[in-house]
Amino acid sequence: MNRRRWRLVRRTLYGLGIVVAGLCAAVGIMYARTKVPPVNAAAQAQSSTFSFRDGTTLAQVGRLNRVPVRLGDVPPYVRGAVLAAEDRGFYEDPVVSPTGLARASWAAVSGGTRQGGSGIAQQYVKVAYLSPEQTVSRKVKELFIAVKLSRSRSKDWIFEQYLNTVYFGRGAYGIQAASQAYFHKDVGALTPAEAALLAGVIQAPSYLDPALGHTAQTRARWRYVIDGMTRTGVLPKGPPPAFPRVAPAHTEPTYAGQRGYLIQQIIGELHAHGIDDDQIYRRGLLVTSTIDARLQAAAPEAVRTATGHDKDLEAGLTSVRPGTGEILASYGGRDYLEHQYDNAFLAALPPGSSFDPFVLATALHEGIGLRSTYDASRFRAVVNDDDAKAASADLVTATTESYNTVFSRLGTQVGASGAAKAGLPGRFPPPNVRVVDEAAAYAALASGTYAAPHIVAKVTDRSGKVLLNVRPRTRPAFSHAVSADVAFALQGVAKTEVGRRAALPDRPIAGKFGTTDHNAAAWFCGYTPRLATSVAVYRASNRPLINIGNAPHQKSATVPAVIWGTFMTRAEAGQPVEVFPPPVFAGAVRRFTPPSPLPSTKAVPPPVRPTLPSKKIPAARPSTIRKAGRPTPTTPLGKPTHSADGDQVGDTG
Repeated sequence: MNRRRWRLVRRTLYGLGIVVAGLCAAVGIMYARTKVPPVNAAAQAQSSTFSFRDGTTLAQVGRLNRVPVRLGDVPPYVRGAVLAAEDRGFYEDPVVSPTGLARASWAAVSGGTRQGGSGIAQQYVKVAYLSPEQTVSRKVKELFIAVKLSRSRSKDWIFEQYLNTVYFGRGAYGIQAASQAYFHKDVGALTPAEAALLAGVIQAPSYLDPALGHTAQTRARWRYVIDGMTRTGVLPKGPPPAFPRVAPAHTEPTYAGQRGYLIQQIIGELHAHGIDDDQIYRRGLLVTSTIDARLQAAAPEAVRTATGHDKDLEAGLTSVRPGTGEILASYGGRDYLEHQYDNAFLAALPPGSSFDPFVLATALHEGIGLRSTYDASRFRAVVNDDDAKAASADLVTATTESYNTVFSRLGTQVGASGAAKAGLPGRFPPPNVRVVDEAAAYAALASGTYAAPHIVAKVTDRSGKVLLNVRPRTRPAFSHAVSADVAFALQGVAKTEVGRRAALPDRPIAGKFGTTDHNAAAWFCGYTPRLATSVAVYRASNRPLINIGNAPHQKSATVPAVIWGTFMTRAEAGQPVEVFPPPVFAGAVRRFTPPSPLPSTKAVPPPVRPTLPSKKIPAARPSTIRKAGRPTPTTPLGKPTHSADGDQVGDTG
């Protein structure tokens, strides 16, 4: 038995030896055949073209901006910051570790997964010698070229080439160009805090640029680099420096008007699909967007029509095709060069009553029909707007007149699972939401299917090879009966004082306005069978939209209603008229109204003479229009507040 075991062990060892020998031979052959190619010339770098859905040019990105510097002209703390961020063992460790080489080699011969975690030498090789394609063969070549390069060049030479080649965002290649782009100074004048920021953004240049919104992530990465600089002795121990201020991003004319917002959203979506900055800015891609040129031109015109010369008023607009999630138009602000915060994709605002249709959809799904009646009187701390007073109302009337008390009772009873089906938070009271998400949610009401909103349709390389063909990501959201009944209830809104501002001259619409406590933000969201659009407005100063203390809150919804109506009139011009399906009136008719009180036997007191409201305009109060990636004000006004037992107070329209 022992002999048999020994023979089995020997055979196993022989087999493993043959495998190892074969692997070593394969690695040796691949290494010998891998040649160090010529460095990619800067002249070979090509800008990428972003186009509208019809193929006409939206913008070109990728102007090469590189100013080489010698390693000796780069301050030691700048070099130390980059090493702390990207490769802390660069000068002590091998260019490629044996374990890393073994992993990549095994992946190459076995067809396994790609290996990541490139150091400085490998990053330089990828940019300078190879294409950015994510394949096992490219990764193996990267490792082998890095090894061969390390045998013929010093680490100082490799590091200098890396510092002059790596991409920092804002079209800047190399540390000198990045210093000018972010801080308007030469690399020799950078402070340690500024050097740490530049080193930190190498990991994800467009995403970590602090001027573009992701401040929390940028600060976390910056702290990581500062900590590394301290650990490696580049910075003395002690309190860390202050986070540096950067210059505005993308001030060139290419980003003027709405183009800057669209470019940033397209780039962000390309990143999500695995296409990196090197491909975008140097490889001559053709990116076809979902944006309709005619509708996109109508968006800023509609905003100007409604807001006039009120420069404090901020607006966001997104228009989505139901069933596919294609973003056909988007308005992020007056001019990207002046206001780089995208009101459609980044600003998160309290939705007010624009959230009500999803509570209604939840109730319909639970079997509560449109003709069901609810108590419309004060509900805990929730009241209706000044001109909305009723003892009770059915759900159609409550939707049309925006009775907050009815929907607070309904939301408390059934919740808001319908919102989750449409891509919104499924909580009641609702949290803050983005304009783009509201547009996609209303598109789900229109079609019954939720489709994730997207702005990229197709990507090809300069040879015409298709790199990406985006397919809609959809899921069922609402039944035909629910969609038809919600649309029926929302059609009545167009007959109200606010809704008439959004009504279209030749076709029906389904829409809903929404306001918030203290007039902090206002919405109008709605759809026709072929197009869903969401509009929100707020003030940059956080003052109320209408700075009159006793003004009805619904008055503040006039501006978004005018924007919506003006835009949709132009968007639907020349299109065939489509009507909504008739209501199904699914579900049971229920009464949730309190019994009538018995007649009182007490004497009726004499009438009290009302006190006239003061004409003094109260001081503006801060709101909490939360913007993603920015600190939230400590005094919550625009955000829906809650009573002690958890009910929403802030929804006033």
